[in-house]
Amino acid sequence: MKLSKDNWLLTAYALGELGAVESGEVESAILADESLRAEVEAIRVLAGELEGELAAEPMPRLPAPSRAGLERRAEELDRAEAARALRWGRGLRWVAVAAAAILVAGAAGMWILLRPGTPVAPPIVKNEITPAPTPPSPVPGPKLVPTPSPYEPYKTGTPSDFYEPSQPSVGSAAVPGAGQQRSTFGLNVADASCRYVRQLILEEGRRPEPSDVRIEEMINHFRYDYAYPGEGDGPLSVRADLAQCPWSAGHVLLRVAIQARAGAAQAGAKGAEIVAGDARVGVSFDPAAVAGWRLIGYDGPMCEEAAHGEQIAADWQVTALYELVPAGKAGESGGAALAAACTVRLEYKLPDGGRVRQVAVSPVGPAGRFEDASDDFRFAATVAGFGMILRNSPYKGTCTFEGMLKQAQSAMGDDRLGQRSEFAQVLREATGLPPAE
Repeated sequence: MKLSKDNWLLTAYALGELGAVESGEVESAILADESLRAEVEAIRVLAGELEGELAAEPMPRLPAPSRAGLERRAEELDRAEAARALRWGRGLRWVAVAAAAILVAGAAGMWILLRPGTPVAPPIVKNEITPAPTPPSPVPGPKLVPTPSPYEPYKTGTPSDFYEPSQPSVGSAAVPGAGQQRSTFGLNVADASCRYVRQLILEEGRRPEPSDVRIEEMINHFRYDYAYPGEGDGPLSVRADLAQCPWSAGHVLLRVAIQARAGAAQAGAKGAEIVAGDARVGVSFDPAAVAGWRLIGYDGPMCEEAAHGEQIAADWQVTALYELVPAGKAGESGGAALAAACTVRLEYKLPDGGRVRQVAVSPVGPAGRFEDASDDFRFAATVAGFGMILRNSPYKGTCTFEGMLKQAQSAMGDDRLGQRSEFAQVLREATGLPPAE
């Protein structure tokens, strides 16, 4: 996490108002920056001086009813102040401390005005600092719950998120004359779009243009805990999973996960360890069970051979998400019929050439609740939802920044690289930014 000295998170950290996750992120940032440590210490000193001065003032006691009323009002003011701080964020580190002092001083004045006629002795003031209360969470936006989809299924797939109708997704065409519909996607996915989105939001404080957001690059920027191929299984493993779609009621998400083995069979031209060549993947859908489908991301011109054979380096992994519209009763009974209607076929050659090898799988199990899916599945879907919001996609359904942040926080898993924590910070910062003009 990169913080400036005027970031409101420093004040919240100094006053002990952050949760465990955010506190850890801020602590890592200040340990690496001496100026941030000095800023935190200055905030704590000022807060201690203000609290000490207020504690030294004699404070008459109030009758119980008056005291209860003032406490309720103070809680309302605290909630309002916390909400404002979370909305405006920056430039509030000293304002937050001063506001706390004003609230306490104001309460002291009200006590003096409301005290009973008989004078009372001032209370004994103990020389100790009361921990600052944890501010309440911001008022949540619409929950990420299924609602009717905003679009109707297409018999040969549904349009992509791309803005130009002449540039449909490479995976949205049916194979002519075939009973099944077939989709393809590339295996060598970059992550430049994700890094660009992160830079604009965290460093420049603005949202990217919708056309600059490539959802497949955002999904594949992150590392997932996929199983490596077993001994004797070849250089690549492929897995498919189903889960209920969190943003469109009745729809289902299909995740395709491909993982290359660690180690090398041959060194490539640039020193990369190549484990497979001429690799391509196809996903087939039985129209009797799949009425419509959409490959999320992977936008580009339609062509007869959408995914050319590609070289795959050691430890490479690829993730693709499809949104499916079950046909008839295929979505009932947990979606067992839907699982049987989807086939993922991976073809490749070993680096030294030879015959084409093939791996074909169907989704593991029916489409269960989204909340019960793995952390990796839910996190990838959350990134896709965030990308759809940034693209202002007509297919984003109930996706909101608040809902995506909640989902991301629940799908952190073993975040050893800190990527998912940083993504949560990107979501927080994006919430208050206006859409790109």
